[in-house]
Amino acid sequence: MTGRRVRQPSLKPGSPRWSQTPAETDDGEGVYAPSRLDPLVRSASPVIGGPAGRRLATATGFWSAATVLVLLSAAVLGAGLVQKQHCRAAGWTSPDHFWHACYSDIPVIFASSGLGGSDRPGLSEALGSAGGLGQPPLAGLLMWVTSGLVDGADPGANRSFFDLTALLLAAVLAVGVAATTFTLGRRGWDAAHLAISPVLITAGLISYQILGITLLALALFALSRSRALAGGVLLGLGISAAPQVAVVAVVAAVLALWRSRHPAHPAEAGRDPRALAAVTFAGTAAITWLVVRVLLLPGFTGQFGDMVSAWRDGAPGYGSLWLVPQLLGASEPEPASSWAGRLAQLLFGWLFNADALGGTATSMLVVLALIVLTGLLVRFTVFRVPPLSPLRTGGRPPSLDLAEWVTRRLAPASLATLAVVLLTAKSLPAQSSLLLLPLIALSGLRWRDHLIWAGTEAVYFVGIWLYIAAETTSNRGLPSHFYLIMLLLRLAGIAWVGVQGVLVYRSTSTPPEPAPDLPDTTAGLRIHEISSTGLDEGTLLGDRDAGAPRSLG
Repeated sequence: MTGRRVRQPSLKPGSPRWSQTPAETDDGEGVYAPSRLDPLVRSASPVIGGPAGRRLATATGFWSAATVLVLLSAAVLGAGLVQKQHCRAAGWTSPDHFWHACYSDIPVIFASSGLGGSDRPGLSEALGSAGGLGQPPLAGLLMWVTSGLVDGADPGANRSFFDLTALLLAAVLAVGVAATTFTLGRRGWDAAHLAISPVLITAGLISYQILGITLLALALFALSRSRALAGGVLLGLGISAAPQVAVVAVVAAVLALWRSRHPAHPAEAGRDPRALAAVTFAGTAAITWLVVRVLLLPGFTGQFGDMVSAWRDGAPGYGSLWLVPQLLGASEPEPASSWAGRLAQLLFGWLFNADALGGTATSMLVVLALIVLTGLLVRFTVFRVPPLSPLRTGGRPPSLDLAEWVTRRLAPASLATLAVVLLTAKSLPAQSSLLLLPLIALSGLRWRDHLIWAGTEAVYFVGIWLYIAAETTSNRGLPSHFYLIMLLLRLAGIAWVGVQGVLVYRSTSTPPEPAPDLPDTTAGLRIHEISSTGLDEGTLLGDRDAGAPRSLG
C-alpha cells in the first residue's frame, strides 16, 4: 500500500457499526452491498452464491435493486396471504380466527360495517365517528372504494374483498419499496428491510397500514429530491392513513429550527435550504392532514374534537404499556406454600394489587411519559450532534445534500421518536410496528437488530390471539402472566430499534477533515493499524478496492 492514500472509515471508535455508513467507490460507480458489509447477511450469503462482487456495482435493468426488491416484496406479502389461508378457506369467525392466528380487520370490518350489504353506508357516514369502519380517514376511504368493487350478495364476498385488498396492498407496497430504494441511492439494497421483513408476513394483511408506509416512503423520497411541498402533501396523506407518522413532520421541524438557532457556521444562519425545505415539508403535511379530515369527515372541523375526546377517554388497549397494571392484577399467583414463596409474596405481592388504569389517568401518564422520553431523546441526539451539516461546495447539487440529510438525520431521529410514540401509546395493535420499516431501511440498521425486533413481534403476534381467545375458552387460551411477558418482550424489541436509531444519528457527526495536501501517513501500515473499532481485517481487505465510507454528516 506504499504511495497510496487510504481513506479511513468515518466511524469513530466505539460508534455503532460499519453497515450504518454506506461504502462508495472513488469512481462513483459502486453501491453498498449488505452481503459484503453486514456480518449477518455476509454469513448467510453462501445460500445464494456468496458475498456480492464488484459486478454488482454496474447491475442495471432487471437485476437492479428496485426491481428485485419489488418482486421479493410481492413474494413476502404472498407468504402473508398463505398465513391467512385457514380463514380464507373457513371464514373469519370468532374464536376460530384467533386460534389459527389468521385474524384480519379487513374482512371482519367489511362484514360488520355493512359495506357488503344492500344498505351500504355512504362515504361520510362510514368514515364518521358513528360509522362502523373505525379507520383513519384515508384508510377508510380506500376500504370504502374497494368494497364497491365486490358483490356483497356473493356468499364468498368476505374472501373476495380480502383477496382484492391483498392485491391492492401488494401494489401499494411495491411503490413504497421502489421509493425507498430510489431515496437510498447507492444504498438501494438496504430497502430490503422494507421489502422482505418477516413482520410483513405476520402483520402486513391485518389492516391498511401498508398504505401509511408507502405514503411515508414517497414523502421522504420527494423531500430527498428537493420537492418539499410535494413531500409535505404526501406525508399529510400518510398521516391521514396512519396518524403515528406525524412524528416525521415534528422531527423535521425540530431539526430545522434547531439548525436555524444554532448554525454550524454563523454565515449560514437563516439561509440553509435544507432548513427551509424541512419547515415547508412539516407545515404542508399539517395543512394537508387538516384538509383531508375536513373533506372526508362530517362537521366543519372534520370531527377533530371527537377524535381528541375519544383518545382522552379511551382505556388502554391491547399491546399498550399501560395495560400492565391490569395484567398484573389478573396474574396474581396462588398463596405460597413454602417459606421462600411466602417471602416472595410479602416482598412483591403489592405488584399484583394494582388497579386497572382509567382513560383519563392513562392520558395523563402518556403525556408525561412523552415529555420525559422526548426530552431524553433530544438530549442525546439534537444537543449532541448538529442536525444539519455545513453545505457541500464544489458544484454539488443541493438535492444530494438534502438526500443525505434525510437518510442521516431525519430518518434515524424519526425512527427513535416513532419508537417512543409506540412505547407510550394507549393502544398498540400488532400491525402498528410496520410503520418502523421504512425508517429502519433509510437509517441502515444491521439485519441483526432488525431480526431481534422482528422476533419479538412474531412472539407477540402469536400471543395476542391466544390471549384474546382465552376470553371464550380460558382453559385453552394464553394466561395473563404469559401475555404480560410477551407484551413486555415486544416493547423491549421496539425500544431496541429506537436505541439503534439514536446510535445511527450520533454516528454521523462530521469529523474534522484533513488538509488536502497532507502526505500519505498510512504507507507501510497494516490494515489493523488503520481500521476503526468493529472492523475486522478481512472486511477491509475484501472491500478495499470498493472504497471506504465517507462522512455523511
